[in-house]
Amino acid sequence: MRTAWVIGTLLVAHVAVAAPVRDGSDDPHPGIHHEHWTDASIPASLDLVRIDLTSSEIGAYATMESEAGMTTSAYAAKLDAQVAINGDSFTANGFVPRGLAMGSGSAWTDTTDDAVSALLHFARVEETTQAAIDPPEAIETAGDLPAGTQGVVSGHPLLVRAGAVVPSFDCTDAQAIACERAPRSAAALSADGTTLTLVVVDGWQTSSLGMTDAELAAFLVARGASVALALDSGASSTLVMDGAVVNHPSDGVERAVANHLAFKYGALPKGQLVGLVCKHDVFGCDSDSSRWIANAKVKLDDGRGDTTPSGEVPLYDFTGVTPRLACVTVKADGYLTVHQCQQVQAGEQTYNSVALWEGTDAIDAGVIDASGVAPDAMSAAGGDGGATGDGGRGNPAAGGGGGCCDAGGDPPPLGGCVFLALGWFALRRLGTKR
Repeated sequence: MRTAWVIGTLLVAHVAVAAPVRDGSDDPHPGIHHEHWTDASIPASLDLVRIDLTSSEIGAYATMESEAGMTTSAYAAKLDAQVAINGDSFTANGFVPRGLAMGSGSAWTDTTDDAVSALLHFARVEETTQAAIDPPEAIETAGDLPAGTQGVVSGHPLLVRAGAVVPSFDCTDAQAIACERAPRSAAALSADGTTLTLVVVDGWQTSSLGMTDAELAAFLVARGASVALALDSGASSTLVMDGAVVNHPSDGVERAVANHLAFKYGALPKGQLVGLVCKHDVFGCDSDSSRWIANAKVKLDDGRGDTTPSGEVPLYDFTGVTPRLACVTVKADGYLTVHQCQQVQAGEQTYNSVALWEGTDAIDAGVIDASGVAPDAMSAAGGDGGATGDGGRGNPAAGGGGGCCDAGGDPPPLGGCVFLALGWFALRRLGTKR
């Protein structure tokens, strides 16, 4: 039995010692581990999935705004994802998540972070997925998140902080229903950030009453959670694996929800990162060989390197790039080093042309600041080589901006991006075997 004292709106509870028993486990895919647990003292039935975020073959996804209002299994099917779980609580009118939401790098309109919601965000960095759960007091906008963030799913309340159950829960929150036993969904991260754990608890059924937030938090701590947040509870709680709903939603059928979190196993479709290396400005470089920079050393963040050729368009080319925020460091004799990033899309060519300026690197050259550009190169070029720009379009005094083929920028002049990206790339491929 559980006894509780309510002080104001907070529950200070003594929870009977739970006795969860793992009565099933399997590894349906490399890096994806599934367990089933029961706690006869409640009773409660739980499904747990551990995701290895270090796997190069597991991609993480969050719902885009255009996908709002799907069931969890429909979202998994759309992505061909092996694992999916429901996301944040939401308004029934329009399926708008309560907290900040983002899918495929685009934040949802009319969603914001607040002092109640915790926030799970993730990005692909080189060959791994990096994720974090930020606490409610860290109120953030999409612009505050790390460059290259691809997905955000919010939830409330925070269940676990620094490896311990949070001390109190708001019993008056009608959405969280934190202090009654109910169906639950949650996501947790290990202390080293390499393992994401998803849990769904069946509830409001004879065989499984559900859990309070405190009971679920204690279960997660015992499974190694360092930080965890609650996702939408009640009839929304759904876990899908390999096309099947593995838990028992309390309505007897799946509920359509606003957003979801999903994981897909398999070789991720690779992309291609190409770009020109030019003096001062990438625009017009195709017709002005005096600005071609030959023998520039271009290093991709996965360790691969390329060198721009002599006597032809100075193009670098990296194939087989995992979809992510990919960064190159460009060095050339007599020029300041530039570090510049661009989001690589699956199965597509992404252009990240770089403009260099004359100078000698200082001691900190090549060290990245928040903009994604080496400090000395930034001061010389005035460019923004960060995730949203192709970088190096002209001198700042001339109003230079994002650079060649920046999806978010103004259309390039005739003979600019389109010609560089298509015409010169085609000519280069015809004339070389690199």
